[in-house]
Amino acid sequence: MSVKKILQQKTAELAPHFKPALLQRRSTRFQFVFKQDDPFYLVVDGESFEFMTGQLEQPTVTLFIDQHETCWQLLTGTMDGMVAFMTGRYRADGNIVLSQLLLYLFRSDDPTILYQVKD
Repeated sequence: MSVKKILQQKTAELAPHFKPALLQRRSTRFQFVFKQDDPFYLVVDGESFEFMTGQLEQPTVTLFIDQHETCWQLLTGTMDGMVAFMTGRYRADGNIVLSQLLLYLFRSDDPTILYQVKD
């Protein structure tokens, strides 16, 4: 499947969870660079967002991620950002605060709580 097609599919999946007020900025550009996969970027303008293929000249934040799958896991909250960072799968250059907020921009509103019972 092409990157463009994947971005369209992921946009549809993420759209219901989009929280535009979270960034508290009018416009933000996130560049995603991968070790082996093709780059893409995310433009958040006001109440809308769009993923696009390629690279930006002046992104607000550049995220270096090992592969596309890690990126989607980070954006949906199925992978912890700190774990990804500590294991060398994710790092960011630029506005680091925005890179952290990005990890919550598309998370589901349905919290999952796990409890471990010890005897």
